[in-house]
Amino acid sequence: MFGPAPSVAADPVMGLAYQPYVGQWSQQANNPFAPDRFYTPSFNTYAGGIDIDHPEQSLLTARREVDLRFDLAGQVSGIAARGTLTFNPNALRGGTPEQWSRTWFRFHEGTTAKPASHIEHQASVYRQLAFLVQQAKGAPLTLATYGSGFQAGYWRTLNSRSYAALPVWTDNRVNFIPANGAPNQTRAIDEIYFYFPPTAAYVKPAPERVTLETTGAPGRDLALQATHLTVFEPARKGAPDARLNPGFFAGDANGQIALAAAEINAQAGKRLLTIKAGVENVAVDGSLVNDRMRFAILAALAQAQVANARYPGTVTHLIISNEYGQVEDPHSDHLSSTGQITEMVRFAKTRMASGGDFAGLNLRIGVRGHSFRAVDPKSTNPAVRRFSQDVAALVKEVDFLMENLYPSPEAVAAARTDGHWDAYFAPDTGELNAQWRQFQQAITSVARGREIELMIGETGHPTKGIAFNLPGYPAGPDTASADSAFAVIARAVDPSGTRIGQSGIKTFREYFNEELATAFLTGVFRWSRETGVQIHVFEAFDEPQKFVQNLPLPGLTLRASTLNHAGSHGAEGFYGLFAYTGVADFQVRPQTRTRLAPGSKLMNALPAGLDWTAQFDGRFHAKLPGFDFARTAASFTVISH
Repeated sequence: MFGPAPSVAADPVMGLAYQPYVGQWSQQANNPFAPDRFYTPSFNTYAGGIDIDHPEQSLLTARREVDLRFDLAGQVSGIAARGTLTFNPNALRGGTPEQWSRTWFRFHEGTTAKPASHIEHQASVYRQLAFLVQQAKGAPLTLATYGSGFQAGYWRTLNSRSYAALPVWTDNRVNFIPANGAPNQTRAIDEIYFYFPPTAAYVKPAPERVTLETTGAPGRDLALQATHLTVFEPARKGAPDARLNPGFFAGDANGQIALAAAEINAQAGKRLLTIKAGVENVAVDGSLVNDRMRFAILAALAQAQVANARYPGTVTHLIISNEYGQVEDPHSDHLSSTGQITEMVRFAKTRMASGGDFAGLNLRIGVRGHSFRAVDPKSTNPAVRRFSQDVAALVKEVDFLMENLYPSPEAVAAARTDGHWDAYFAPDTGELNAQWRQFQQAITSVARGREIELMIGETGHPTKGIAFNLPGYPAGPDTASADSAFAVIARAVDPSGTRIGQSGIKTFREYFNEELATAFLTGVFRWSRETGVQIHVFEAFDEPQKFVQNLPLPGLTLRASTLNHAGSHGAEGFYGLFAYTGVADFQVRPQTRTRLAPGSKLMNALPAGLDWTAQFDGRFHAKLPGFDFARTAASFTVISH
């Protein structure tokens, strides 16, 4: 027998799961890139700190210049191109919220793109974090995040070489050079893809490596088809002109969390925000063991290094994957999902080890999952035994594990009946304690005395919609017990399969509403303080993009999509403590526009004095007037280390 190795934080603080907020659904189905589809903004839109006209105040400064040479007959005789991209980690030191929120956006008239417009985003990542700090009134917060700004689709192969390819707002110039006469130049601001060596932590400029794609012949019909800005090559750390790969900072809004948090901490002179930096599941062909995942991990490490240089201790943990490892076929010849995670954990550790590109960073490395409680090395089930062996190997490598724990349908039903969560949080008999003990015991059974920190990665309760833990939901709409809440809702779907009648809406509101969400938050944060377990409530802000308005969902009928927890009436978009009033819109609108509102089936009621606005001009607001965020944050013991 081995002693109880897993531990909990001695001094938990108010913890939140955080992914950058990305806005309400468009009012109309007028996506210029996908006609007749509703849309939410992309993560790219919420990245700020880009000021092309004032490069000294811009985190990224990019330029592309194309030369078109003409012969005496006016035909193109030659084409050349060059490009530069720099990342300046000090550009916004001491910067204002306005400077951190500047970027560009391309509005449309119908499907026709207009010239890029300079905007100052009221919901930039920096402003989101500053809002959370303001709401906490000086109490510290810890945020567990989900990505480093890179997704699997940001990838290109050129001349048999693979690159991370990321769009960057660029000063784009074209020089028209006649055989005789004065040259002429045009200038525009465009999102242009730059290409980055994916496994190189450090690179150096290589402007000669720009690749042109042309058609035709000089002096006849020569034309430029594409410019591939492969302007960096791998370099050794410390080599002349070597710098951190700028691609690590060119991704979406997730990639700015650590930097913005560090700036907020530095300007406050104390650590108000602690970041547990997440890396999403960048799987390729069913495996995390690939160069795209390696790029995402390296990006997270680079962001942490820059952030901690600005304010030490801003980033403390690195979370490799989310809910990826699970019990699966024990006879498969492929590396298991948990085995894949272990390989990527080792990759990250090697990069922080002595001699690695991020030596001295010393982040704690771990994993966020939802199946660790299934570990049982004595199980008679071969799949469970295999999973337990894989987790045992993982435990040897990690510093911490997180388990996502949500109330069961039975606990949700009890809360609806009682009007509170006392049974769920009961010290000895409550379901949460039982879930936590199961997690502890499962990891202890394979830890072999090794001490690792255990935390709750996610827990929460939505304010609206159909959730995965609605009574009857796990059984499905056609097999749920006839008197279950889900069956009642399913019977309320209209013949078109796209709308739920009032009786169904009334039913899910009995289980998922502001009152029960407030009671859950009050109880779970109290439980965290009393037990010393670090939790991360799901989540800081609503995620409207997660309850999809374009039906059907892949592989489902219209009716099944409407009833799905990620469908048009789903709860996936309503777990946040806070929300924002900006509504997505690509279209240029006249000043006398019709009244704005999200185009979703469900939406939050706005507090008095607020109204829906254009996506860049909104306001943050609390969703739960009965929950005292600042008082709750202040009730935790302040971390002293």
